[in-house]
Amino acid sequence: MLPSRVALLEQTKERFDSLKNSGIQDLGQLNRALATRSKIGDLSQKTGLPVTYLILLKREAGSYLAKPFPLSDFPGIPYEYAEFLKSRGIRHTGDFFEQLQSEQQRQSMAAGTGIPVYRLGELLSLCDLSRITGVGGVFARILFEAEIRSAETFAEMDIRATLSACKKVMENQGYPAGKLGEEDIRYSQHYARVVVNCDLQNDKR
Repeated sequence: MLPSRVALLEQTKERFDSLKNSGIQDLGQLNRALATRSKIGDLSQKTGLPVTYLILLKREAGSYLAKPFPLSDFPGIPYEYAEFLKSRGIRHTGDFFEQLQSEQQRQSMAAGTGIPVYRLGELLSLCDLSRITGVGGVFARILFEAEIRSAETFAEMDIRATLSACKKVMENQGYPAGKLGEEDIRYSQHYARVVVNCDLQNDKR
């Protein structure tokens, strides 16, 4: 945690209990409740939590959600595929993951665009991995080529084994990903576990 956000560690249980009592049960709901200054003010009045605390919380919570990006950012995905999908309202990784979860949905999209179903399945895996903070288009492709096909799988992988597999892919394919190290894998795995936990909470509801 950044030094400027250490104050978030104070009275954690009491403050989170206040948030839960106000109806906030997960990270998505929290980010929506903190989306604007007026909403922060409303939540402060509702919970009794200081506005300064909620602003810090917004910054910290926002770091746990990866921002969607264009499908064309994935190496190996033909540009025309991204354009076909964009014409069907699938503009970025978030749209794809939300709208093409099921095999039936992907088959329907394949029939409408001419994109093979297996390529849409590949894109689903890449988009799933891209939900992890720190995993962009290139890193998602490296993980995919290393046989790591989901956020859930990545979250539970051995760090050294993951790094070794990724480095082999980078060497064989020439993907530019800088100097990937164990700390980079550990950092992304932390956020992968957050994604998986959020999925589990949503499944329970």
